[in-house]
Amino acid sequence: MQQEQKSKKMSTGKKVLWAAIALAAAAVIFFAGFFTYYFTLPAGARSLLWMKDKIDSEYYEDVDDGKFWQAAIDGATSLLDRYSAYYTADEYDVVVDSSRGISQGMGLSFFLNSNMVAEAALGSPAFYAGLETGIFVTGAGEAEDAVENTFTASEKNGETVYDYSRLSKLLSGFAVGDTAYLRVSAVSGHETAEENCKIVPVTLARYTESYVLYAAGGEAYMCAYEGGSGVWTNVSEYVSVDEKVSGGTAYIRLTSFYGNAVGEFGRAAQAYKEDGKHSLLLDLRNDGGGSVSVMQGIAAYLMRGAESDSEPVMRAVYGNGREEVYRAHGNYYSDYFSEEDTIYVAANANTASASEALMGVMLSYGTIGYEDIFITDLSGKTAPASTYGKGIMQTTFRNPLTGEAVKLTTATIHWPDEASTCIHDRGITTDDGAIPTEDAQTFGDWDDAELRWILSEIAA
Repeated sequence: MQQEQKSKKMSTGKKVLWAAIALAAAAVIFFAGFFTYYFTLPAGARSLLWMKDKIDSEYYEDVDDGKFWQAAIDGATSLLDRYSAYYTADEYDVVVDSSRGISQGMGLSFFLNSNMVAEAALGSPAFYAGLETGIFVTGAGEAEDAVENTFTASEKNGETVYDYSRLSKLLSGFAVGDTAYLRVSAVSGHETAEENCKIVPVTLARYTESYVLYAAGGEAYMCAYEGGSGVWTNVSEYVSVDEKVSGGTAYIRLTSFYGNAVGEFGRAAQAYKEDGKHSLLLDLRNDGGGSVSVMQGIAAYLMRGAESDSEPVMRAVYGNGREEVYRAHGNYYSDYFSEEDTIYVAANANTASASEALMGVMLSYGTIGYEDIFITDLSGKTAPASTYGKGIMQTTFRNPLTGEAVKLTTATIHWPDEASTCIHDRGITTDDGAIPTEDAQTFGDWDDAELRWILSEIAA
């Protein structure tokens, strides 16, 4: 009996001993693995982790972990070009929605350091309020009698200088469902006189943006998205371009290469054919580009000399030396245009990226010549008028574990012509044979006298 008890005690003691040994071994393995991992990290990463540890243990104030890591990411991003960017998971969700044409807010964008409207997104609350490129938003408020100036004035060297940084602060105070009362003027960015201004209420909402506006014969149309599907809709009451387009010419404005722009362009091409027009002005002014895939889809309608349904439209040369050929998503030119039809393009210094690539496709396949391109030439400008000159491509990489993403410049873009043209940092210019326009004072004049001049040149 005593021997049995002794054996049980020894058995229990052995279990405890072996458990302790196993625990110690596990600890050794864990720390060995940790240090092995630690010392396989690049020296910079080890330094950053060491610094983070010291800040956490020794710094006299708490430093938020999220802010620390964001500062590290911001530092890395500062080494990249201006087209590359880091997105948090929430920011990337907004980017994805925007690329699908889903947005929320007023739908207004402004020229840099200005309260001049660059664009009222097609289908947005601002669009249906009748706001257009070139109008100045000089005030904003929660009520018609509570409008505050979007600008401040100061004296510098005997001259009045205007600052428009208040615009962003005022407009950011409105959320979906709110009504903003905007004071707008066609006179100047600091106009407040009642006789030169009007108050426009705009209720912020979630909306699906359209990217193609068609005009011919005094009427304007676009695909309006209500209930999820795009309906070809007469929108003449919201725009002024319809008043400028007449005769045998039709007009298509392409604002960006996103969303359902391919389908919308196809619907506009159908309207062009149904209207029996024989010349088309494609307006790419202030179109900063977008998705390569959308460009491939739209290019399929604009390749006069294409022989197959998958002709090359762009070649990308990546930093690692790899090359990739991007091809058109079809060949529809002859379905909507005749060999006698003439296509023209309007562009300016904000015409960039996919827009320039599309122009390269049209030039490469004989759809247009340089003499069919009109480029904004601002008064007093001495250098050749040109498009933006962005011949590089970005690729976005998503982290599947966190939802965050990084957009990186990955390749140079080359046209499908014999010279494999790359227009990066050069653009398409009037030195190439493009026509400099007249009557433009800015890249978004109210009432668009430049467009009137271009249309008169086409009709001449």
